[in-house]
Amino acid sequence: MEWIRGRALALAGETLPLLPVIWDDTSRYMSIERGHVIALEEALFLVRGNEHEGRFGIDDQPKFWVKHAIDLETGRLHILKLPFQEEFRIHVGEEEIRCARSAEKEARVLAAVQGDPRFMQGRTAHDACGNPVQVIDFITGVDLLQYLHSLKAGHEEYCYTLLPGILKRIAESFSGIQRLHEAGLCHGDIRNDHLLIERASGLYKWIDFDLDESSAHFDMWSAGNILHCVVAKGFLTFHDAIRSQPGLTATLWREDASVFFPHRIMNLGKVYPYIPAPLNAVLYRFALGAASRYESMAEIERDLRECAAAMG
Repeated sequence: MEWIRGRALALAGETLPLLPVIWDDTSRYMSIERGHVIALEEALFLVRGNEHEGRFGIDDQPKFWVKHAIDLETGRLHILKLPFQEEFRIHVGEEEIRCARSAEKEARVLAAVQGDPRFMQGRTAHDACGNPVQVIDFITGVDLLQYLHSLKAGHEEYCYTLLPGILKRIAESFSGIQRLHEAGLCHGDIRNDHLLIERASGLYKWIDFDLDESSAHFDMWSAGNILHCVVAKGFLTFHDAIRSQPGLTATLWREDASVFFPHRIMNLGKVYPYIPAPLNAVLYRFALGAASRYESMAEIERDLRECAAAMG
């Protein structure tokens, strides 16, 4: 107890009570709070707080099963993903897809991508009750959308100067997803906030692999959301486009919408005519009006690399 209290004070400036709260059963994650200690196999972790998520206009939603924690032995900061069960269904076009969280699936992905800089790194450790906990190395950086919003260039300048390099990096990120698919795995939750840009290296890194879907094509449909975000330099809805350019009312159609999010425009060339036609053709493969869809991440990667090279 004395060692635990001493390390907490030295590493985090945290003064723990004489009898610190130590958890060796992580299934009661709602009760594990800042200043508590989690015991996993031979390691002790000081909890510093919960991870937060802001999506769909809702900021700072706590994820009580995902903890920021310091390894009291090494002093390193980690993300601990505690066992959490969730199942829900979503619709992509006319297809209904079952989604479920699986710690075991994330453990398989973490093992498969060990040493690959395109992915977060971590390991699986177990508590005294046998619950698997993912011990993730903390990444200092920002997510893709935050990075795009931080760029001061206007959209046209962005397309001519920064976009080609970003497309090349996105192609490399998609190459990493293809590697997973070839191993019989998937990411499962490809989103702009699940692709981090590491501050020190500038590397793009995928995070969060615990979601599993009943559809083998879910990753590829989700890749379209990443491309929309990158090419639009954020997100562009029909409402926002028509508000800024009223003349678009007569030219935008249902067929121009994203299959995944029908309120977003995938046929961005109609709004930004300076987008190269080959790049817009890649985007349109994810639109409701597309005659054909991508069958593999390798195809998307190839086309993106060709677009990036042609744009310089």
